[in-house]
Amino acid sequence: MRAAQLLLNAAKKKASTTPGIPLELTPLFIAMGVAVCSGTWFTYRHLAHDKTLRLYKNPDISKLDEVLKQENEK
Repeated sequence: MRAAQLLLNAAKKKASTTPGIPLELTPLFIAMGVAVCSGTWFTYRHLAHDKTLRLYKNPDISKLDEVLKQENEK
């Protein structure tokens, strides 16, 4: 009876020290973390520093008036 309790206690201790995530998935998590971080950084860089991107009305960049004038002249 005593040996069974010792083995049961050893099994419980061993189960509690192992992580819940398999070791084989660690490279996948690292790769996905790098992909998400780089995607976020490149998206921020594109939205913050692109001068030709129109996120709001900017009449200096708009060519709509030129296109409408050409269509009216035809």
